[in-house]
Amino acid sequence: MKETLILLPGLGSTEVNWQHQVQHLEDQLNVQVTVMDQALSRSELVNAFLEQAPEQFYLAGHSYGGWLAQVIAATAPERVLKLMLLNTLSRNNPEHIGLLEIFKANIKKNLLSESLDANLENIIFRDRLEDQELVEPLQNMLKGFSPDSYLNQVQAMIDDYPTEALLSKISCPTLVVDGRQDDLFPPGELAFIAEQIPEARLTVIEECGHMSPMERPHAVTALMRLWFGTQTI
Repeated sequence: MKETLILLPGLGSTEVNWQHQVQHLEDQLNVQVTVMDQALSRSELVNAFLEQAPEQFYLAGHSYGGWLAQVIAATAPERVLKLMLLNTLSRNNPEHIGLLEIFKANIKKNLLSESLDANLENIIFRDRLEDQELVEPLQNMLKGFSPDSYLNQVQAMIDDYPTEALLSKISCPTLVVDGRQDDLFPPGELAFIAEQIPEARLTVIEECGHMSPMERPHAVTALMRLWFGTQTI
């Protein structure tokens, strides 16, 4: 019987974020994508996730999804068998919180599309900005996300941002994945997360910005096949 792997997308992201991984891991795992946008608080989101999740499962989260995945793994360590955290956050970051506040204000002013256009260069490797095979589906996904869902996700992060105190409670084997050109969070943030989780390892994907599952889908899928499979890294 296949183990279940649950994939949590980032801010404004859907199953499109994990399209390559779902397609190429289904022979090995029961892969599910869960979009967490139903509540304004981190604790409500985590409780809602655990209520509908299997008794035990593998878990991977990207960015906002990785932020929630940390809390899930710390809250229910007996249920998460293995964990992968990609391009995510932990320590209090006033600069990022300030950007989230601006983004929230722009959504309320009906400037969502304009904000996403302006932010594109911050979330992908700049050498890929003209790569329409990447940019078009990425922007379509982000611009198609509900403004109310964005507001829920952003507010949950603003209100309860740091996960630093929870990292030592994550007991399962954890792979932390960084993009070499991910400029969204301070240098060393992913290394810090890996250092604080007892059973964690860090790997870095080259020529990759913040949106690693879409920017470097083959690399992320290969890591998942190894990490959640029978082989070891």
